[in-house]
Amino acid sequence: MKPAKLTTVNLEKSADVARLRDVAMTLTNVLGFGAFERTRTVTAIVELGRNAIEHGQKGRATFALTEVRGKPALDLTVIDQGRGIPQEHLDPNGAVGSSSSGMGLGLRGVQRIAERFEVETGHEGTRINTSFLSSAAVPDSGLLAARAAEALSALSAKDPTAALTEQNRALTEGIADRDLLMQELHHRTGNNLALIVALIRMSKSQAEAEETHQVLRELEIRVGALAKAHELMQRTTGAGDLELGEMLQEVASNAERAFSGSGREVAIGVVCPQMELEGKLVIDIGLIVGELITNAYKYAFAGRDRGTISVRVEGSLQAGLVLNVADDGVGLPEGAERPERSQSLGWRMIRTLTFQHGATLNVESAGGLSVHVKFPAQG
Repeated sequence: MKPAKLTTVNLEKSADVARLRDVAMTLTNVLGFGAFERTRTVTAIVELGRNAIEHGQKGRATFALTEVRGKPALDLTVIDQGRGIPQEHLDPNGAVGSSSSGMGLGLRGVQRIAERFEVETGHEGTRINTSFLSSAAVPDSGLLAARAAEALSALSAKDPTAALTEQNRALTEGIADRDLLMQELHHRTGNNLALIVALIRMSKSQAEAEETHQVLRELEIRVGALAKAHELMQRTTGAGDLELGEMLQEVASNAERAFSGSGREVAIGVVCPQMELEGKLVIDIGLIVGELITNAYKYAFAGRDRGTISVRVEGSLQAGLVLNVADDGVGLPEGAERPERSQSLGWRMIRTLTFQHGATLNVESAGGLSVHVKFPAQG
């Protein structure tokens, strides 16, 4: 019979031991434990719970229904977050030794009572797996599980406050587990983005064709913008808001680094008031600026060995933001296609991101190229 989970009791304070005892008494009664068996089993379970709180800081006890040699058995797994059981309290096989003091004393008694007793312990905590055997014959396993669920519901009905507290704890624990997983996911994502940028730079340094260099430079700027956005999202304390100025400074620095071996000195200046905006907007503005800087590097300074690009943000979210990226390059040749209508990947990205935020795009060519992106007021 595969173990069927019945319920979990969180162990943080002495009142939880009383709850653990009530659950143990209820389940041993359902499983047909005799009076003596029941007393010994409940005492052992309470001892495990008390140890988890006193020596393990806090933990949880999970009950399950199973079968051993044709008899119903109550499985109990207790996990704590303590420092583990000292090695001197364990024998070479991992069982609890006969030490006369410390955590091992109570567990030694539990070990004698339980049908199964397994200990996994380390600096991160202790896990104890136990089984307690009933002398009753096993009825239909599904029926027995249904009886156990009904009895636990009746127990909760007697003390709805305790049941609600237990549900809230389970929810809080679930949220904490989810947050931990998300932190790990974000950490790995950040590492992967940094690795991708490093690989792009390595490939760029080994590339011989200028066309390959150019493609890798553009890719480095795009991925670098995403990596910076991810870093800012990890550091932010707001509800997903990011600092726009820091994002734009990083985009400019990435571009200077990406084009550092092009034989042309281009200074990029960023002027942006300190403001935190919704994360997606900041990321998209960063991508737009990255594409415009890339275009300026590629086309604005033909026949020149130096130039200047300025990135400026004015206004506010309430009144409407205005982004301006300008260069002092050659501007648009007479009769050239308007860049707003270009089918290049970069300009398609710029148009798409601008449209998504309901912004307007305007390009001027006088003493260089100047691109204005005006975002609507949100006040």
